[in-house]
Amino acid sequence: MSEAEPAPDAEGPHDAPPAPAPRRRRAALWVTVTAFCVLASGVGVGAGLGWQALAVLSTTEAQEHVVAASTALSDATDRRGAALDKARASASSMATFVEHARPDYLDEATAKALTDAQARLTAASAHLTNVTFDPPRVSELSADLLPWTVLADVQRKEQLARQEAATARTRAADAKRLNAAEKSLETSATAVYTALAAHGEQVLTADTSATFASKLVLRHAIDDGTLGATSSQFGGDGLLRLMSAVDDVNAAQTAGEAAKQDPAYPIRAQIEDYARSIAHGVPLDFEWHKEVSGLGDGWYSGTTQYHDDDGGWATIDLNFTLQDGWSDGDVDARALVTHEVGHAQVVRPECKALFDGPAFRDDDEMWATAWAIAMGFDTGGSGIEAYGRPTDQQIAVAGQCR
Repeated sequence: MSEAEPAPDAEGPHDAPPAPAPRRRRAALWVTVTAFCVLASGVGVGAGLGWQALAVLSTTEAQEHVVAASTALSDATDRRGAALDKARASASSMATFVEHARPDYLDEATAKALTDAQARLTAASAHLTNVTFDPPRVSELSADLLPWTVLADVQRKEQLARQEAATARTRAADAKRLNAAEKSLETSATAVYTALAAHGEQVLTADTSATFASKLVLRHAIDDGTLGATSSQFGGDGLLRLMSAVDDVNAAQTAGEAAKQDPAYPIRAQIEDYARSIAHGVPLDFEWHKEVSGLGDGWYSGTTQYHDDDGGWATIDLNFTLQDGWSDGDVDARALVTHEVGHAQVVRPECKALFDGPAFRDDDEMWATAWAIAMGFDTGGSGIEAYGRPTDQQIAVAGQCR
């Protein structure tokens, strides 16, 4: 009988290993799940960062739109305010002129054009009021970056920018209308000024008997208008001053012509001609009165008022007695006239320095007396009788003003 073989054992060599293989499969599954979770987390973080960048960009751009609209509205408000202020000032200024009677030397069409332009400018500005603009305080970023918060913030800013842009367009349109009406007024006012100035120049040339003082005022009135007919320095008041100055020169011309009919005029003309002949070009006006400085019959009396402005000029006032002495050939009468012309010489720069210097120290009477003596009138009428005789040094210094 053969020997029996042993029965197979569960842990024999033909069975698979019980533990290691299953453990390797579980480890591979864990790595796969972990990798998926990490990838999913990365996608979420990336999306979050992308939204944050988009949210910041959107709200920043909206903020820039608000700032740009606010800047434009601020500029438009300022331009409108300046245009309104100028319009009201110009309309008010020209009202004083258009309400004044038109002079004969200003043609009706030119005057009417200014009246109409002033009325249009008044109407254009009457319903408007001055306004201000304070830029809104809007934060650059929204309170948080939640989608609905950002969306609401961007919408609010864009709406604000649109509102400000619309207001800016309205105010710019106001300024444009005002500026157009202002330009029309300026054109019409310039035409009026041109006409008045041209007539004024004719008056200055033709009115040879008018006083230098009256012509000087007209000269200034004409020159002031070169700054602009609607400028704050001129305007409607400037046009009225120009007209008034024309009237004053014409009045002075009439008075000058009337004075030539006075029987005493030939002698007065001789005296005035002599005074001008020694005045070294200083313009002189003359007045004649029965009494000057309280002195009349039996006295020679005169005064001089000199002016440093406008190149220097003077007005000499003489009493009637002087013309009698002149007719009689009295040297003291000629000496007194010379004394008065001496006062006027201090407006000349080369003489002003001598007058202000240590020899005279602005002593008007001693200067005029010394100047008359230096001119050859060493007599009482030169001022010696009234003020005393100057020193030889003073006479020599005054003699340099010749």
